[in-house]
Amino acid sequence: MARRKTRASGPSGEALRIARTIAYYQTCLDSSVPHDTARELWAHDMTTPFEAGVHVSAAFARELEAAARREAVQQ
Repeated sequence: MARRKTRASGPSGEALRIARTIAYYQTCLDSSVPHDTARELWAHDMTTPFEAGVHVSAAFARELEAAARREAVQQ
C-alpha cells in the first residue's frame, strides 16, 4: 500500500518549482525589477530556493522564496 503525503510534510518539490516560477513572474513582470535582476532570477534553477547573487540581494531572495512557499501551500 502506498503512503500518502500529508500536508504536515510540506509542499512537494514540483509544487515549489511551480510556485517559484509564479513568484518570478509576479515579481518581475508586475513590478519594475531591473532587467539584470530578472535575468539572474530566471537563470536560476526553479527546483532550488531563490538565492542572493550579483543582481539579487539576500533580502529580495528571501522575500521571493517566502512568497513561493506561501503559493505552494495554497495549491
